[in-house]
Amino acid sequence: MTVKAAHMVSKGYIREWADAKNIVDVLDLQDGRGYRSSYNKATVVSYGYDAKILTRDLELDYSHIENSGTPAIVKLRNGDPLTAAEQSAVIAFLDMHLDRGRYADKTKIRVPAMVLKAGGRIEDAELALGDMLLLSQSFQDVLRLTALGLEHWPWQIREEMGLATGDGGVLLWRQPDGAEISTVSFPLSPTQLLVIGQDLAEDAPLNSRLAGNSRRWIVGEKGTLDLSMAAVIAARRSQG
Repeated sequence: MTVKAAHMVSKGYIREWADAKNIVDVLDLQDGRGYRSSYNKATVVSYGYDAKILTRDLELDYSHIENSGTPAIVKLRNGDPLTAAEQSAVIAFLDMHLDRGRYADKTKIRVPAMVLKAGGRIEDAELALGDMLLLSQSFQDVLRLTALGLEHWPWQIREEMGLATGDGGVLLWRQPDGAEISTVSFPLSPTQLLVIGQDLAEDAPLNSRLAGNSRRWIVGEKGTLDLSMAAVIAARRSQG
């Protein structure tokens, strides 16, 4: 399923940050641009999930995950309890968000590769973003939230103010001793934070941690983001 306007951060999810005219603040940390946009056009990359080599329909996979995960996220926002299947749908949504976030700044990159054809012939090729995302699903060292057993951890919705989101919205927290992951957090809306696992400190640096974790896209309510910071952050990263 070829989709021209591919959202790197799910459209149905970031809609919660839009005002009555559907406008959100957007920081593009790759291009160094801060601007206001309809949430329908925010974080869009042309043909972002098309694979050039592999044949699996990644956009269709993501569509299934969003169709199950988004209604479950709405239930969380409304304070409604989730079924076991809905919890699994949220975890799959968070895993998808992590996958996209890892490659959010790689949409323009093409990676040289060699492809072994039937009959043993080898051809030079280039991997697109869709190919890289598909290949990463088989990497043993890539964290999958499904492997953490999050459905058995405590879930809570914390009231917050002025939460932003972005491709780095799924935050993984560890105890000070550097032990295994103890908490996963994810902004559900500008005022609601999903916390799975151990509770977070009241002064946890949520937005600054999210900004540091986001590779390209940060989204906020209209008027809440410093749009000039996109260029500053992009310049710092190019020097680092």
